[in-house]
Amino acid sequence: MRKSLTREERLRRREDIRRLFAGRELYRIPGLHLRMLANNLQECRVLVTTPRMFRGAVQRNRARRHVREAYRLVKHRIHGHYDLAFVVYPGEYRFSDRSRQVETLLRQAGAVQPE
Repeated sequence: MRKSLTREERLRRREDIRRLFAGRELYRIPGLHLRMLANNLQECRVLVTTPRMFRGAVQRNRARRHVREAYRLVKHRIHGHYDLAFVVYPGEYRFSDRSRQVETLLRQAGAVQPE
């Protein structure tokens, strides 16, 4: 299985993003929120975004990069096909913290089983 995020695995269409954020499936932990919606495709699609209050381009881009990488490392364990939106909030989080956050949210959502 390919581990990189392909073009097809990225959620990009405005209509799909609106539908996802209009849905009710929301999981929260400090520093990261997950919105989730089942889709009829053959793969999961992911979006990593930040709120406007997240200041500083370097920190914002690093946080998004960490969440994308953490998702990429666990995506092979996701069962089912979903549209996922991770909303990344500011804070003093390292990659290991972000990785734990992604894993926790996906477990709360029932998309992955604990290892």
